[in-house]
Amino acid sequence: MHRGPGIGLALALVTVVAAAQGPRPGGPGEGVPPPAPDYVTTDRFVPHVSTVPVNEGERVGLFVREKQSRIQAGRIAAGEAPAGRVVLFVHGVSVPSIPDFDLAFGDYSWMSFLADRGFDTFAMDQQGYGLSARPTMDNPCNLAERDRELLDDAVLPEPCVADYGFQLTSSETDWDEIDTVVDFIRELRGVERVSLIGWSLGGLRAGGYAARFPGKVDKLVLFAPFYQPGSPSAPPDEYPAAGPPMTLQTEPSLMQERWSANVACENQVAPGISDRVWQTIMAFDDLGSIWASPRGVMRVRSASYFGWNTESAGWIEAPTLILVGLEDGLLPGAEALYGDLGGTADKVLVRMQCATHFAVWEASQYRFMHEASLEWLSEGRYRGAGSGEFRVGFGGAALD
Repeated sequence: MHRGPGIGLALALVTVVAAAQGPRPGGPGEGVPPPAPDYVTTDRFVPHVSTVPVNEGERVGLFVREKQSRIQAGRIAAGEAPAGRVVLFVHGVSVPSIPDFDLAFGDYSWMSFLADRGFDTFAMDQQGYGLSARPTMDNPCNLAERDRELLDDAVLPEPCVADYGFQLTSSETDWDEIDTVVDFIRELRGVERVSLIGWSLGGLRAGGYAARFPGKVDKLVLFAPFYQPGSPSAPPDEYPAAGPPMTLQTEPSLMQERWSANVACENQVAPGISDRVWQTIMAFDDLGSIWASPRGVMRVRSASYFGWNTESAGWIEAPTLILVGLEDGLLPGAEALYGDLGGTADKVLVRMQCATHFAVWEASQYRFMHEASLEWLSEGRYRGAGSGEFRVGFGGAALD
């Protein structure tokens, strides 16, 4: 059983100081941003007692990256607490945190953008993703037959039987893991509250967490959030539900079928970025990268989702900014979520033209999203407004 790095370690960390570099390809326009500033990047495995059914009670490692500007790191080392300027990024259903939020492509890293502006930024991998524990996911026999067919013959040379036949995790186990990481950050940085940024299913994770722990959350930014107003409040009677603990996703299924098929505008996506995204995903999937030739497959854990609905959305007290692409063909529900946020008067919904579900990787809106999040996290305002619905065009040009 693969439990991921960091098992049994109170804290495993690697510190990498990224010195100033020359221009890198892949930014907006010609794709040549200015030289990168200095960062201090610290990768940790935060100890967590698992509540996932298959390894419940075991001590596992949750991968957490911290990224600061060198100036901010110096201030923290000198004892200057970054009160109100700490943010945790929470990834979505299939892609782990680093390809999402710290992509090494031009100036697309959301973590770097906020770090440059004085925020202490963190990103975590839930169990089943990236470098966090991946119980049962090292065994290709635990795949459904349709996914086994994607593998190289050497990986599965003959038929085999699964050793685990249930969905792996749940909304509740995700919230438990976020709580462990939030408490770690609060103690590490001496703050009462941490802001959360969630993408896609990160809406359920970050939003559901904020609903249940309002005293620990400062502000919320939700991009393309998963939300189903009528979803159940409790787990199913048979939990964990029967089914494979993981599925596989190929590069074409992610990049073409889910992403490119929804692109609607000229110059919406920078040349080369999809290749960089996939390379980064594979760098955080040691087995998936070698299970299928020539480009690997992404292992995606399965889960039961519940507890993120009209009732729980009404519990959120944190000021909440919702960003949604008008060409998002994958997840509806952002409008309903905006309406159901009855516990806070500070809420804004921004609809973005020329933006799909993957706008964090799109030249059309990624920079606008960074800037909107900065104002919201700093002041609880969107272009000076504390509430309302807005639309923006290409590059964040105001339409309303």
